[in-house]
Amino acid sequence: MSAPRQSLIGGALPRKEDDRLLCGDGLFTDDVQLAHQLEMAVGRCPFPRAAIGAIDVAQARALAGVRHILTGADVRAASEPLTVLRPVPGAPLLPYYALAGAEAIHEGQPVVSVAATSRAIAEDALELIDIDYEPLPHVTDTLGALADDAPVLHPGTLPSNLLTSNVDRAGEPEACLAEAPVVVEGRFHVNRVSALPMEARGIVAHWRAGARTLEVHASTQTPHLIRQQLAECLPLDEGCIRVIASDVGGGFGMKLGLYPEDVLAVLHAMALRRPVKWIEDRLEFFRASTQAREAVHDVRIGAEADGRIVAITNQYTTDLGAWNSTYGSAQLSSVVFTGPYKVADAAVERRVALTNKTPIGAYRGYGQPEVNFALEVLLDRLARRLDVDPLELRRTNMLRPEDLPWTTPSRAVYDNGDYLKTLEMAADAVDYAAHRAKGRECRDDERLTGIGFASFVERTGYASARFLAGRGSRFGAHESVVLRANRSGGIDLYTGVSTFGQGSETAFAQVCAEVFGIDYEAITVHAGDSGASPLNTGAFASRTLIAAAGAIHEAADALRDKTLRIAAMVLQSTPDALEVSGRAVRVADEPGRAVPLADIFTRAIIGQGIPEDEAPGLEAAAHFEPSHASFSFGTAAAVVAVDPESGEFDVDRFVMAHDCGVVVNPPLVDGQVRGGLVQGLGAALAEELRYDESTGQLVSGSMLDYFAPTIMDVPPIDLLHTEIPSHVTPFGVRGVGEVGTIPPAAAVTNAICDALADYGVEISALPLTPERVWRALSDARDARGSGAMKR
Repeated sequence: MSAPRQSLIGGALPRKEDDRLLCGDGLFTDDVQLAHQLEMAVGRCPFPRAAIGAIDVAQARALAGVRHILTGADVRAASEPLTVLRPVPGAPLLPYYALAGAEAIHEGQPVVSVAATSRAIAEDALELIDIDYEPLPHVTDTLGALADDAPVLHPGTLPSNLLTSNVDRAGEPEACLAEAPVVVEGRFHVNRVSALPMEARGIVAHWRAGARTLEVHASTQTPHLIRQQLAECLPLDEGCIRVIASDVGGGFGMKLGLYPEDVLAVLHAMALRRPVKWIEDRLEFFRASTQAREAVHDVRIGAEADGRIVAITNQYTTDLGAWNSTYGSAQLSSVVFTGPYKVADAAVERRVALTNKTPIGAYRGYGQPEVNFALEVLLDRLARRLDVDPLELRRTNMLRPEDLPWTTPSRAVYDNGDYLKTLEMAADAVDYAAHRAKGRECRDDERLTGIGFASFVERTGYASARFLAGRGSRFGAHESVVLRANRSGGIDLYTGVSTFGQGSETAFAQVCAEVFGIDYEAITVHAGDSGASPLNTGAFASRTLIAAAGAIHEAADALRDKTLRIAAMVLQSTPDALEVSGRAVRVADEPGRAVPLADIFTRAIIGQGIPEDEAPGLEAAAHFEPSHASFSFGTAAAVVAVDPESGEFDVDRFVMAHDCGVVVNPPLVDGQVRGGLVQGLGAALAEELRYDESTGQLVSGSMLDYFAPTIMDVPPIDLLHTEIPSHVTPFGVRGVGEVGTIPPAAAVTNAICDALADYGVEISALPLTPERVWRALSDARDARGSGAMKR
């Protein structure tokens, strides 16, 4: 009897992607160099809003090296408006073309584009184009956009800048609030930020007119959806289009779907019958790539005197920017607005406001960091109001394992887990009991120490295509793979999921090797090519492994079953007596009787030496749609030291206790969580896309002005995991890609307020700069009167 094989699930196997990336052999969009290739540059509106009059391109057209110029009129004649993959529920469509027509409605909106023999010549040509702009009234403030006297962005479609309002409710929250002994409320401002991937956007478009084939190399998370949208915008059948995303230098949700520049590059390529490349520079990026997060949350919590929460309401206004981008503004704030707490009476209203700013799009967390900040900070205020420990308040209200599955007021279904366990783990890790016992005393450096918590749930994946259809989404919840045996005794795995740092090649290969029984090293993953992979959705929403694991499991089962049937003939045995082990098939009870997989695979591929009732070939395709979304969960704890005079502070330590179900590859999970935490801390502490209200100009639109964290800015991070298998997903996995972005802002805010509790400091806006803390201290002094604070 052979020894049982050790499971590959949970193994720290080396990443498939690392060798080529560390050796400089990655293939990113700018690495693609085609014969006779031209380069594109885009002229953009310098105003937040302007009427566009005459556009004189005569001088630019005469410049040596210029090959083609597009204006708004040209684009309208050759293409349709860009389509939206995730419309805002209940909202009218706001069609927009790749170039502005009679009016531009945000700074950076494309107005004209040039294809030339070099990027430098194309940019020189832009300087020679004379555009007659007439600046128009604008609005950039989220709530100001909803004022009665605000200039309306889309007067032909909407009477105001309120695109729509969506309400979810359960029970009688207003009545419960009216009767609650204690009610706390607050308005919370969440800053506008950027996903800031290492590689900005880019595209190389190649049109072969004779073959009627469009080949596109793009830096995208969704090759198949880009293909779909190009077919919708251009006079082309989808079958004529191939989209390739080889290696992508980060996405974080920003690289979902089609952008105007993608359409422009294709139109130039089709007109010239030459390849056209466009690579976004960083100044363009800040004004042209979708932005994220900005929202204002008005939250109320009602509670009994013992701290039990009886009702929560949240009316929040999310800033969409000038129009609905491919994925639009975040929607998950409404899904998880009650957090991991047992609240039956609650209501949430999502209002979507239009402003003269770069459109908002998807970004890691997609609404969950925003609502977590508002809820968890207000929860600590409730604790101070009741004079109870904030940790104890969370214990009182947190859902227990026996409460799950739990249907929230927004009709989300939390699957299973132990939320309280991660809370206790985080508290123990920072020695919270000792902190409380010690009291608030200044350290030797005159700083005060504080500890703050933020508990959360994260929706990962989608329940089904029916769920998405009910919200107007134009993509599926499933994932698809093709497994194909090769003569070397390995398996080729084809997936439309592009590689952008999430480790999908590694995780997919691990699952395939686990189910089939073959060596991990024998799996080769071919990713991100719409011409070589089955139709799929793409990588976002922490859904990829959940859906792909099911598809890989089904395909690997089918491939293994046929392999064993063929091997049974060769070994003169029965399929159920055989097993795949590494690079061979063997008799389970007689490991010495074996046949190499290369032999079996070759027989199947050429159709020789196989059972008479077996068809030649050895490959399997599978499509898997999850029946439910799963919910990751956890608690973060931040330890800070604050100077109560200047407001300066340091995050001395950050702890994250987290559960993402069964961990397929521990280093991948740790990397995803750490990366998310760094992005979450950056957005919490320093990052902000700031617009000048009077001019409408972006004033932090460069790497000198946008303060993304470096490794020197990141505090020590400790990760703790529980591993409770989800009841609703293959292998019990949950998503992990976005979870790190959710709790940092609330945890650090609560820690600062804990340190300064004797000063009565409350903080309601991000980012958490020392100036903001100092102003909160000043406001507290003003409110209490000089000398009224305790030390």
